[in-house]
Amino acid sequence: MEEGGFDCVIGNPPWERIKLQEREFFSLPRPDIATATNAAKRRELVAEMQALDPPLYERYRQAQAAADSLLSYCRTTDQYPLTGKGDINLYAVFAELAYQLVAPEGRVGLLTPSGIASDKTTMDFFAAIAESDRLIRLYDFENRTKKFFPDVDGRFKFCILNFGGAAKPQAAADFVFFAHRVEELEDKARHIELSGDDIRLLNPNTRTCPIFRTKRDAEITKDIYRRVPVLVDLNREGPTGNPWGVKFKTMFHQTNDAELFREAATLQGEGFKLRGNRWVKGKEVFLPLYEAKMVQAYDHRAADVVTDEANWVRQGQTARTSLVNWQNPEHLATPRFWISDDVVSLAPFGSLGFKDITSPTNQRTMIASWAPLAGYTNHFVLVSSDAMARRQLCLLANLNSYVFDYCTRQKIGGVTLNFFIVEQLPTFTPDAYGKKCAWRKKETLETWISERVLKLTCTAEDM
Repeated sequence: MEEGGFDCVIGNPPWERIKLQEREFFSLPRPDIATATNAAKRRELVAEMQALDPPLYERYRQAQAAADSLLSYCRTTDQYPLTGKGDINLYAVFAELAYQLVAPEGRVGLLTPSGIASDKTTMDFFAAIAESDRLIRLYDFENRTKKFFPDVDGRFKFCILNFGGAAKPQAAADFVFFAHRVEELEDKARHIELSGDDIRLLNPNTRTCPIFRTKRDAEITKDIYRRVPVLVDLNREGPTGNPWGVKFKTMFHQTNDAELFREAATLQGEGFKLRGNRWVKGKEVFLPLYEAKMVQAYDHRAADVVTDEANWVRQGQTARTSLVNWQNPEHLATPRFWISDDVVSLAPFGSLGFKDITSPTNQRTMIASWAPLAGYTNHFVLVSSDAMARRQLCLLANLNSYVFDYCTRQKIGGVTLNFFIVEQLPTFTPDAYGKKCAWRKKETLETWISERVLKLTCTAEDM
């Protein structure tokens, strides 16, 4: 290091979150804990274990303490200023260590999850190598058919990340996305050049990497961004940077807030009566707790959720709404859980929201809907806006449009559509909808669009 660092740094760092995964920990010694139907029940069983099985409880406590200690170290030490924040994965801090170890004219080659270039927790690291022109290439692979890593989910994406030292700038980096075989790297049509300016255009807030399948996708997307502003530009202050006045929030965390959730059998046993999809006893009301899987585009009652206790994960399974029930305005969606209306803080008319668990390979990547007064778990992200109600309906139409969906799938590398991705998607400003319809001069776009969104949305009595 006294001579300037290593000429070559090569690594396949561990892909592990610095957080104790309780289901993994208890899968062998206590499968009943691992398969508990919700986090509240799991915490109850863990608390009982202190008296019933002290040795296992002590092992659990030590494992949790070790994870917490390592996480605290990474966040508080000055060794990882770019990646030691948020929900830390070990591969990220290893990548930053390589960045520190490489000599000015050296090279780094790492095998990491593709999130190194697209996740918010690693955005400062990626911006550091991209904006300093140190990024040489990023070849992104999808683990389809699990041929690369049999024990890793087939949707998981990883990459070959290659960057140089400070004395080796590159005018543009070479990207390949969604490769399934190493041989595909030989196809010149798969290679896309992106400069630091391109990345700033497409992701002005985070400087993270877009995800393109072809050069044509890259050119179309860049042209859209030159014409249409992003939803929220953090580089501009006030209404100019956020013309819709949007804010994102999640209402209830499916794990952390599990103690607030009640099941139908419990409420029935306490004397509550089911009215529609609410449980009522006197003045007490328990509202349905919507999960994202219950919602589709413009449709807040796309599915019921039923519990399959035999599953280790994904115990909540959807039961799709039948055509007969869709045609019945009295039919309301049935959830797994309910929550007291005392703890639900939402405007009486409902809220605009979108599903944050998705994929760029799904039929639709952005799925948004208006939804009624209810509780919502963290995977249905609520969007509040300063705009009038009719213009918010236009915003919903914008979110569900094909062009918006096309742009969304160029930005998501994993399965989570985070706030910071949505903020940087091209979105018409509110005043665009004040213009006259080209096909119906007597109406504004606002009137024409909002009337149709209302017909798609308000199909049941709870709306």
